[in-house]
Amino acid sequence: MRKTVTITYPTDPATVATMLADPAFQRGRVARLGLDGLGVDVAARGEGLVVTVSGTVPADRLPSAARRLVRGPLSLTLTESWGEPGAGGRREGRVSAEVGGAPVRLAATGSMRSDDGARTTVVLDLSLDVTVPLVGRALEDRAMGYVDTVVTDEQERAAAWLAAH
Repeated sequence: MRKTVTITYPTDPATVATMLADPAFQRGRVARLGLDGLGVDVAARGEGLVVTVSGTVPADRLPSAARRLVRGPLSLTLTESWGEPGAGGRREGRVSAEVGGAPVRLAATGSMRSDDGARTTVVLDLSLDVTVPLVGRALEDRAMGYVDTVVTDEQERAAAWLAAH
């Protein structure tokens, strides 16, 4: 299943990149997942960056539909990378998720750009595949329905971070 997601930040791309490179910001992004053993690694790649967030989701914290399909905790690794800035601060990026213990694949490609220097727009082309016979499509629909909530949370969390920095 595919979906295009747009996130708007009220600042320039360089500041968005600084925010994304902040481990505390990254921890806040995934706090709602309740990951055990949360690890955040931020690595500079020239003027680009790679963020890796990892941890384990206990089975009792999974949605009931997912709990029926897995027997134990799921290991989760989220990787977000943004290349070096180009003209006007434009960057190309990728997001992926590896879910150990579940037949789930999440990947996205995206761009970060600013038309006016005061706002940054991130557009992600998201692809989610749940390879479970009969119920995979329903699980994809449910997960994609949650994406708008995640975008709203991201924009609110970014506004709070920007106000504090």
